[in-house]
Amino acid sequence: MAWNEPGNNNQDPWGKKRPNQNNDDLEDLIKKVGDKIGGIFGGGKNSDGGGKNFLVIGIVIFAIFYIVKGFYTVKEAERGVILHFGEYSRTVNPGLGWLPFGIQKIKKVNIDKIREERISAIMLTKDINIIEVDIGIQYQVNKPKDYLFNLENPKTALIQASESALRQVVGNSDVDPILTDGKAKIQAELQALLPEILTSYNSGLLVRTITLESAKPPKEVNDAFEEVNRASQDAKRLEQEADAYRNRELPLAISKAEEIKQLANGYYSQVLGKAKGEVARFEQLLPQYEAAPEITRTRLYIDMMEQVLANTSKVVIDVEGGNNMMYIPLDKIMKNTKGVNNAK
Repeated sequence: MAWNEPGNNNQDPWGKKRPNQNNDDLEDLIKKVGDKIGGIFGGGKNSDGGGKNFLVIGIVIFAIFYIVKGFYTVKEAERGVILHFGEYSRTVNPGLGWLPFGIQKIKKVNIDKIREERISAIMLTKDINIIEVDIGIQYQVNKPKDYLFNLENPKTALIQASESALRQVVGNSDVDPILTDGKAKIQAELQALLPEILTSYNSGLLVRTITLESAKPPKEVNDAFEEVNRASQDAKRLEQEADAYRNRELPLAISKAEEIKQLANGYYSQVLGKAKGEVARFEQLLPQYEAAPEITRTRLYIDMMEQVLANTSKVVIDVEGGNNMMYIPLDKIMKNTKGVNNAK
């Protein structure tokens, strides 16, 4: 049997009883510590050692407990606020530290944690309409001392400050933008106003984001608001269709007007040129007319009749004073007439 196996009655390999070394060492240690502490309190080696040993052991245990109890650990995401008899002393960074137990204590605050709060409230708009608004707020602690001591309940203060900011922003806005395309503007104004209010409170809170989650009328008037919203959407749709029609037809109308304008300018130039030509011709005939008015009038008349009769299919014959047979080429006359009409 091995000497260290169970059942060997604590004997050594030669069968002899082994001394209780651990108990002897512990007793010697306690005795030495007791003697030293007893010497400090005025005792000595000759003093009564029974009760003194228990007192010393109690003092040692209490001292160890007191020292161990004073150690603390602050995590990386935390900051520690040290209180001295309940009054703020200092703020410590992450790490291991020690403080006198019962005199000082530490409160740990997580400054990296993103906290969330949702707020729902019924507000009055600028145009005297009631609207129900829901917002979500993400925030964190950035000043542990202010967070712990300046406000009795930081969460309640945040809710009240948020409602105050929301009431101010919504009260300066009409209901239509809030329900339709003005939500981004409302969020931006809240994002600027709420941190100012919390800073004035010295709350130690830092607002990260504010989200306008919903904005709707109360249930009692929801149907009427929906009808107005549909009408507004129809108006926008018709306006967009009208803009599209204008953008499509306006270039065509401008092009058509330009074409008509060019035709009018061409006709104007043609008529003006023809009129100037007639004026020039009459100016050339003026000396002849002044020299022989009758002959010139007759010539002008004959020329005009020639132009007129050249475009007609009628034939004028003077049959008085003669019985001559005349040949009238009707086929050629009709062909010439068709040619003139086609030219027109």
